[in-house]
Amino acid sequence: MFVKQISVFVENKPGQLGKITKILAEEKIDIRAFSVADTVEFGILRLIVKEPDRAAELLRNAGFTAQMNEVIVAVMKDKLGAFDEIVMQLASKNIDVQYVYSFIGEVAATGRVAIRTDNMNEAFETLEKSGITLSTQEDI
Repeated sequence: MFVKQISVFVENKPGQLGKITKILAEEKIDIRAFSVADTVEFGILRLIVKEPDRAAELLRNAGFTAQMNEVIVAVMKDKLGAFDEIVMQLASKNIDVQYVYSFIGEVAATGRVAIRTDNMNEAFETLEKSGITLSTQEDI
């Protein structure tokens, strides 16, 4: 139903992001999607990876603050208005999108969007009923 996402707090200093990616690369954990939101002092790195529980544990063991939460991952066709279709389905149910980021899909001419909302269950049900293809953890 939902896909696990890791949020990692990263100091805004040279090399900090590289420490995280190196840990995951050395442990052969595939990063499928990422997004960084920053402030002056720190950033939040959001990751969708193949082995989220193991990845979060490795990052915590390395001294990073890593929290697990869930997102909805919708498959988005490469066509005009595809993102609008997703957003408008959520808006029609008065569901607030807290953040969203896109990444490449494995199927030609598709992308994926990771979505966090204020009502994840209703958002999932709304998108599913509208015919939008949703990914599972196993699809990632």
